[in-house]
Amino acid sequence: MTTETPPAGTPPEDQPAPETAADGSSAPVDLAPAPDVPAQPIPAPDVPAQPIPAPDVPAQPIPAPDVPSADAAPASDVPAAAPSPTRRRRDRVLGTVGQVFGIVGIVVCLVLVVGAVVGREWAVGTVDDVSAAVDAQIAKADPLLTQASATVGEISGRVSTVGDVAAGVAADPSPGGAVADSLRTVLATVSDRYQALRTNYGDVREAVVSMVDRLQTLGRIVPGVSIPQGPVDALAALDTRLQAFDAKVTGLITIDPGQGPVNKAAAAIAQAASDVNTKLTDLQGGIGDVQQRVSTLRTRISDAAGTMKMGITLGEIGSILVFLYLALLNWVLFRHSGEIRRRTSAG
Repeated sequence: MTTETPPAGTPPEDQPAPETAADGSSAPVDLAPAPDVPAQPIPAPDVPAQPIPAPDVPAQPIPAPDVPSADAAPASDVPAAAPSPTRRRRDRVLGTVGQVFGIVGIVVCLVLVVGAVVGREWAVGTVDDVSAAVDAQIAKADPLLTQASATVGEISGRVSTVGDVAAGVAADPSPGGAVADSLRTVLATVSDRYQALRTNYGDVREAVVSMVDRLQTLGRIVPGVSIPQGPVDALAALDTRLQAFDAKVTGLITIDPGQGPVNKAAAAIAQAASDVNTKLTDLQGGIGDVQQRVSTLRTRISDAAGTMKMGITLGEIGSILVFLYLALLNWVLFRHSGEIRRRTSAG
């Protein structure tokens, strides 16, 4: 391949040809320099930026700001005023008085605790003694009541004999002269057994009344405990029946067969004997009622004594707990009063 060389005098392709005038002559060529055209920057190729590793520098801890504690007293530029001498003297006196009262209260509470223990021993011992005494009175009254019941039976038999003799004399139109003496003899046997019954009943009444008094002592030791009243009520009913019996027996034994016709006296004695027998039946029922109530009382007294001792023990425990709690309160008073005194002395 050959390259063609342009002829001499031919301008290069990238230069413009010189202008010619109209007459064919060449015009002078303006060789002024071309204007400066700013160069266009060549864009750099897109190259990803490489991160520059940071130097290894140890992290320094950031100190926390100084925040005042909630419990710390607020700072004040003004100093606290010291308590006045009068206030310090008053606090010292109050602290001393509080300690004295605390010590006295503790001592009193401890004494009361000891008193509760001793009182419980005394009360339980008294309940045991009274229960034993009541039981002894019951043991004494029981044979007396049995004896009284037997005496009433004997009187009933003799009164029946008097009634039969008197009825026979009253039915005889012409009794002999010794009939009055016979009636006096049988009436004397009734009077004799009647006096024995009165003595025996007095012993029964004394035993039952003593028993009731001991029961009332138990009621005073433990208030609120029900005391059985059965023997008391039965004895009152027996008293009423015995008074009615007394009136009938007195009317029988005071009849004198020697006054007036023997027939009339015998008829009166027979009628009186019948009335006495009726009252004897009521009296026998009354004695049996008292005897039954007294026997029942023995069991009830044993149960009541156990209940009383249980109540005394529970009362003692409750009292001791209350006194110990009061002693604790007095100890707190003593300690608090001591702190008041110490603060006053330190101030």
